[in-house]
Amino acid sequence: MKKSTFLLPFLAILLACETDFDVNAPWKETAVVYGLLDQTLDTQRVVVYKAFLGQESAYTMSQNIDSIYYDENEIEVKLYGIDKDDDTIQNIPLQYHITNNRFHSGFDTIFAIDYSVEYITTQELDQALTYHLHVHNIQSGYEAKSSTTLIEPLEINQGFTDELTFFKNNEYRRHRLMWSSSRNGKIYKPYLRFYFHEKNIKTGEVNRKYIDKAYPQMYAPNASGGTDMEIYITGESFYYFVNNSIQEDPLVQRINAKELQDGFPEYDYWIGGVDFLFVVGGEDISQFIEVNNLPSALFQDPPSFTNIENGRGVFSSRLHSIQTGKYLGISSLTELSNGDLTNQLNFIEP
Repeated sequence: MKKSTFLLPFLAILLACETDFDVNAPWKETAVVYGLLDQTLDTQRVVVYKAFLGQESAYTMSQNIDSIYYDENEIEVKLYGIDKDDDTIQNIPLQYHITNNRFHSGFDTIFAIDYSVEYITTQELDQALTYHLHVHNIQSGYEAKSSTTLIEPLEINQGFTDELTFFKNNEYRRHRLMWSSSRNGKIYKPYLRFYFHEKNIKTGEVNRKYIDKAYPQMYAPNASGGTDMEIYITGESFYYFVNNSIQEDPLVQRINAKELQDGFPEYDYWIGGVDFLFVVGGEDISQFIEVNNLPSALFQDPPSFTNIENGRGVFSSRLHSIQTGKYLGISSLTELSNGDLTNQLNFIEP
């Protein structure tokens, strides 16, 4: 692990002005790279910034977008897929792309910029390869490098049934969500996605919606895979989540279902209703989050993790996984309709 007191532009909104170096020292080109490869996504994205020195605070300088991005034709960004014999199987140039979206890792970290310059590719990645990132300034000759393996698919325990029981026999129950850690995966963030359909009783219009509940991120003891991991979701917390996430509307009827076969039918035709989603992060992004401790970094100078050779930042891997087909049992749906926490939301009783 490397530590640095160099300013990272994407952390500038969190840090006060760094004073551990001479702001008038000779300028040295240093790229700041942030990228997470994810073979479960259609598009891979890498953000490359310029590091900078100046007389003003980091917060002030970071507001000048032109000062932190390279020009479109200034650098080349490429991925090389290397096999176990050190042969180059893939040579992938990344394309310059401007986006207004906030770059988000999927964990409790936020890299907020008015807009981002990303370098992207839609080429499919190969699980068996190690991917090497090269950033090359074609004008100055500067280069920065890093590499990462991809995370193997996540094994989520299906359990004995797809029925979820959050309420039964007049008491709240809890659900045990279990999975085995993936090879090359270190940090895990689970989500519960609750689907529902709304029907406007005046117009008859039906809309499908969902809400997500995020659970605290967890760490596997290592990145070798095969470690049993779990969380318990209590029934009371589940109904509080639904109550706090959906607004009351007397003109709307609701059904907890992922799919409806025809309009607003009887219970037998409601399909699904709950999915469990996971975002899994590789070892380097896990270290980056732990070392920088971003949520508590305001006006502090925390140690900065980097795995970028001749640069700063983090290049690692990420994986999205989902368990589908779960549904609430009759007693849990009845509590959703009639229980004290959610009866005002007009969910139809099965």
